[in-house]
Amino acid sequence: MFNGIHLVYICKIIYIKFMLKKAIWLLLLIGTYAVAQNAPKTADKAADKLLNTISNRYKNFKTIKADFIYSIESKAEKVNEKQKGTIHVKGNKFRLDIADQLIFCDNKTIWTYSRESNEVQVNNYDPKKSPIRLDDIFTMYDKGFLSKIIEQKKEGKSEIVLIELTPKDKKKNFFKIKLTIDKTNQTIIKSQVFEKSGTIHTYTVTNQFPNVKLEDKFFVFDAKNYPKCEVIDLR
Repeated sequence: MFNGIHLVYICKIIYIKFMLKKAIWLLLLIGTYAVAQNAPKTADKAADKLLNTISNRYKNFKTIKADFIYSIESKAEKVNEKQKGTIHVKGNKFRLDIADQLIFCDNKTIWTYSRESNEVQVNNYDPKKSPIRLDDIFTMYDKGFLSKIIEQKKEGKSEIVLIELTPKDKKKNFFKIKLTIDKTNQTIIKSQVFEKSGTIHTYTVTNQFPNVKLEDKFFVFDAKNYPKCEVIDLR
């Protein structure tokens, strides 16, 4: 029978998947690049060169930790919200801390722990079937996008470059992405995804720590560390 408890679980799963997708989007954006194919303008070639430089830097990282602020703004829906989060990545393993959720993934199993309810949901994780492919982290934008530099400015000792990405596939639900790049430190510090609905997703990276020491067990949920935690195994 479909009851209130089932509804709560369904709502939680939808929320968790939504937040996970948005957080991984952030990591994809801070660790990836775009190649502007057949770009006749100098600005496009300059954007391509800069993004490739950043890509090569991120590819050399064995692990990365990133603190970020995710905000969503929609005038039509009267939404303007912000959330802080932290994500750790080692290969295809990841651990995400955002809002009330702690999400662990060792590339085989994904655990979603709720601090509020002190319960964890366990699911199989198949990166090939998942809409989120962490193995695409550095290559997601190597095809299908045009890139161009739209602004360059100085902020303190850093040279800041704004790059706009536009998808060639006009069927996508977003029409552009703006990346704010610290050219001096070769890092992407902010990204904005503009949806056709008018919703704007903004990801601001507040800290990045490459090559931090992360044991494999860091990406596995251990119930011993969460007394009286209820385990809901959905595998």
